[in-house]
Amino acid sequence: MVWEGEPVLVRGYGLANVEHSVPATEETVYEIASVGKTFTATVTMMLVESGMISLDTAIAFYLDHLPPAWQNVTIRQMLSHQSGIPSYTDAPNYWEITRLDLSKAEVLALVSDLPLKFPSGEFSAYDNTGYYLLGLILERVSGKSYGDLLAERIFTPLGMNATRMNAPREIVPHRSAGYRLLDNKLINKPYYSSSVTYAAGGQLSSVVDMVKWEQALENATLLKQSTLDLMWTPHPPNQGNDWQNLGYVAGLGWWVLNYDGRRVVGHNGSIVGFASNITRFIDDKITVILLCNLDAVVRPDAIAKKIAEYYCPVIAELPLQPPL
Repeated sequence: MVWEGEPVLVRGYGLANVEHSVPATEETVYEIASVGKTFTATVTMMLVESGMISLDTAIAFYLDHLPPAWQNVTIRQMLSHQSGIPSYTDAPNYWEITRLDLSKAEVLALVSDLPLKFPSGEFSAYDNTGYYLLGLILERVSGKSYGDLLAERIFTPLGMNATRMNAPREIVPHRSAGYRLLDNKLINKPYYSSSVTYAAGGQLSSVVDMVKWEQALENATLLKQSTLDLMWTPHPPNQGNDWQNLGYVAGLGWWVLNYDGRRVVGHNGSIVGFASNITRFIDDKITVILLCNLDAVVRPDAIAKKIAEYYCPVIAELPLQPPL
C-alpha cells in the first residue's frame, strides 16, 4: 500500500511455502503474471519516446514472416488489446502444451493460421498474443533479449533486485510456492512453462520491488508524465461501448476503470498457482499492490479496492469496476 508516494503498509501474510511452514514476508517473490504487461508496455513506450518505435506503425515493419492477417496491426492496437489477433491462451489445445518448453514460433503457431477475431481497431478483446509479439519487437529493435532489456531499462535503475523473468529451474531467493484448490483441497501447482508467458506475463517480483515500481510511476522516473498520461487515457475501439457496458476500457498497457470521473488504472494477473494486482487510484494518490500464491483469488482487484477504502472512505462509496 502506497499513499502519496510513500509506502504505508508493506507486509507479507500467510505462508510462502505451506509444506515447510515458511511465512510470507514483504521480500517473498511471486509470479506476477499479466501485471508484467505493464513492464512490457513501459519499455515499449520508452522506445517510442526515443523514436525507435512508432505507435501507429504496422508490426510488419518490425517483424518478418508474419501471417498476412497480422501485418497491418499497429503497436498501439496491440497495447490496447484491439489487434483482433486471437489470443494463443484461448487455443483449444493450449492447456495441453503448458508443460512443454516451446520455441516462440511454436507458441505463435497455436493461432497463426486463424483469421482475426475482428478488424483491427474495431473492437477490444484481451489478447496475450499481442504482448508476446511486443516482446519480439522489443528484442528486434533493441538487439537485446527481452529479459535483459527489462533489467537494463527498469529493474536495475530502480533497484528492483528481486524482479526478473521466471525460470522455474533456477534457484530464486525467497521464491514462494504456488497453490491451487482442487475439491476444496490445497495442492501444489503443476509445472507451467515460462515459454508460454514471456512478454505477456512471465515475471517474478516481490512487494518491496513493486513499491519501487509504483514510486517510479508516481514520480515519472522512467517515462515523461505526458507519456504516462497517454498510457492511462482510455483508448476505446471504434465500435462498442466498453466504458459503460463493461466499466473499463484499455489504455496502453493498463486498464482504465470507469469510476465516474475519478482517475483509476490497474491490472490483474492470473496464472496457475498465483494471482496479482496493482490498482492506482490516481486522484486519491493511493496505490494497492497484491501478490498471492493461490490462484483461487480470482478478483484481487476487489481486495485492492477494499484495502484502499480504509485509507480513503470516499472510495467505499464507489461501486467496484468492473462489477463482480
